[in-house]
Amino acid sequence: MTNLPVSGIFTVTATYGQTGKYWVNGHRGIDITCGKREVYATCDGVVRVVSYDSGGWGYYISVGDGSGQRHIFCHLEKGSIRVKVGQSVDRSTVIARMGSTGNSTGVHLHYQINNADNVPVNPCPHLGIPNEKGIYDSADYKIKETDDMTFKDADKIGKWAREAVDRVSDKGLMLGDSDGYFNPKNPLTREEAAVIIERLLDLIK
Repeated sequence: MTNLPVSGIFTVTATYGQTGKYWVNGHRGIDITCGKREVYATCDGVVRVVSYDSGGWGYYISVGDGSGQRHIFCHLEKGSIRVKVGQSVDRSTVIARMGSTGNSTGVHLHYQINNADNVPVNPCPHLGIPNEKGIYDSADYKIKETDDMTFKDADKIGKWAREAVDRVSDKGLMLGDSDGYFNPKNPLTREEAAVIIERLLDLIK
């Protein structure tokens, strides 16, 4: 398993912050091409948006993670989207196929992360790859999975709470942060509580 949106040999054709004809103010994500066109979720999260932007992103999906970040997948192939709003996904979920819809010059995936303030940030640290053009192999960027739970700090979760944590995370109600930690001892803020309640309302609609 990786944090990458593709599997196999892939090429980064445009980097975050790159300037040029198409990105006067700097590219807000990275562009990826891959022989295997299936696109995977890059986090454990909930699908927040499935939409179409004719002048820009084309068919795109936005997935929210447990830290409030938005993982955005753009220029998806028409008719290939496999998820719907409110659906829980993880890094093994195929969400669509890369295409060339919207403002695109060829088949590729534009992937970006917007932070909790909806401001684009460099996605490469999350993906684990350098912010450089080049050819990469997803096999070199596998992340270690815990034996009993998906969170890196699973050993810090009390045994009495593990089943509950498993169930609410599986339902997409409470998720770990972008680094894979549940942070079980952290206090719950009113903002986080509002997000959890919103997800619960979406689940029971």
